Amino acid sequence: MNILLVCACGSSTSILMQNMRDNLKEDEKDWEIGALSVSEAKTKFGKYDYVLLAPQVKFQTNMIKELCKDIPGITILNIPAIDFGRCNGEAVLNMIRENEKNK
Repeated sequence: MNILLVCACGSSTSILMQNMRDNLKEDEKDWEIGALSVSEAKTKFGKYDYVLLAPQVKFQTNMIKELCKDIPGITILNIPAIDFGRCNGEAVLNMIRENEKNK
């Protein structure tokens, strides 16, 4: 599983990214989690299964969905502000896990 966290500058997600990595279950240790700014991410969406948008870029959800419309299997989700603010990687991972169950 390849996960991309997207924020305005690419830096505010680094703590959340590390917390997510720390909370991966044993069978998820091969998951790749990265973080980029919106401008950097625009040309790199194709290698990810999930694109998670930080609250400060939530307003760009429709634009990102349009950029990703031809990428098979990609899922775009918004990170809840409370989980982002608390850098709650476990909650964000649970959001992905739940989404995977419902596919």
